[in-house]
Amino acid sequence: MTTSWKQIGLLTALALCAYLVPISTNGSWILLAPLSAFASYLAGRHVGSLLHGVLAFATGTVAATLTLVFSSHVSLLTFALNIITGLVLFALFPWWIGRARRNTVMFRAQEREHAVVQAELRERARIAEAMHDQLGHDLALLALSASALQVAVQRDTPAYKQAVRIREQADESIDHLHQIIGVLHDASQPEPLDPAVASMDRLLERARANGMEINYVHEGKNAMDPVAGGTAALLHQVVQESLTNAAKYAPNQQVDIELDTRVNPTQVRISNSLVGQALPVREAATGLKSLRRSLEAAGGMLQVNREAGRFELLARIPQASDRLSPKSTLAPVKKGTRGLMIALPVIVAAAIAAGLYLLQDATYKATALNPANFQQLQVGMDREEVSEFVSAKGLDEPLPVINAPSTPPAAQCRYFAAKTGVLDLGSEMFRLCFAQDILVSADHLYPTY
Repeated sequence: MTTSWKQIGLLTALALCAYLVPISTNGSWILLAPLSAFASYLAGRHVGSLLHGVLAFATGTVAATLTLVFSSHVSLLTFALNIITGLVLFALFPWWIGRARRNTVMFRAQEREHAVVQAELRERARIAEAMHDQLGHDLALLALSASALQVAVQRDTPAYKQAVRIREQADESIDHLHQIIGVLHDASQPEPLDPAVASMDRLLERARANGMEINYVHEGKNAMDPVAGGTAALLHQVVQESLTNAAKYAPNQQVDIELDTRVNPTQVRISNSLVGQALPVREAATGLKSLRRSLEAAGGMLQVNREAGRFELLARIPQASDRLSPKSTLAPVKKGTRGLMIALPVIVAAAIAAGLYLLQDATYKATALNPANFQQLQVGMDREEVSEFVSAKGLDEPLPVINAPSTPPAAQCRYFAAKTGVLDLGSEMFRLCFAQDILVSADHLYPTY
């Protein structure tokens, strides 16, 4: 896989950031630090390879470490502070934040792509199930017509045998539909609520035309008008599935349908007599299972009873205004979570920066002497007079990079960092030597080159 010139440039910038910020020994890093943070963020945001980013960062770190180790411009303390401050705050953290942002954007893009694919698959499955319901119903009516033909003609005649074959083939076709829909069906998804349904009257008319005896009682408003939209589709699905089962398992029995739209939820009760030996439940059948899932997803319920020689189905369908909204079942997205993920590394970086600043401030107060105060000192002043300009305790020994001259006879010397402020990272020092509490020497020492 080739690496674009843009990524090569960003990797080079990352390596330079990891190198230049730590080796800065004066105030220039104040300007260099934000530029390094910005470049490191861009490298993390746009460089695709994690390994390449780590290698660039490691290269700059090793180069900076070697430069500081063999350089005589900085002290050990300055070396440690520069490495930690430069690498962690102004290279590593910005790069990590950019990398996290890149991963977040890519993950969201993958989620959107996955959602589109899943929606297409669900839509195909729902279309297949809608086709299954309609074809299953039509085949059940075809089997019912074949049963009526069996009754109308004499046994052992060619017409009777042909009617038997038609009914058997219709039953086999229904089983094949169950098996096909079992492969396509996703049990975790709700059933389609708005198939291309016909009116209740047309549904019953078709069933009666195929020989079914139906006793339909409706109390309330029109069956389809008051329960528009998905509720009408559910009602159509309940009645169609019930008529399909009745045509299949009780072909010569009257089906009683009682629909009550006066109450909320709308209630429909469908029943028929069971005669002869009960047929075994087909494992591949999905009709009642799908119907139950559809009703429960809409906030309704389904009860099925087989007792006292009758099969009874009771369904309660909430009207459209009372149906549970799909949005209400989803947990709201917490915008604060996303902000916390972005703010967390910033907070950590700020805490490290604050800790380093406090450490530098404590070091400054304990070891530093301002050059302006040093200029006020004169040989011959006693300790009390010197203490008016020098508040730090100082060090017993100079830094390794300082080549101090010989100590005056019978004198004791203290060494102070020559710093104008907390952010002054220079390595110059002052030496104050006292003999019998009298200042006998005040020297300005420089690092060796």
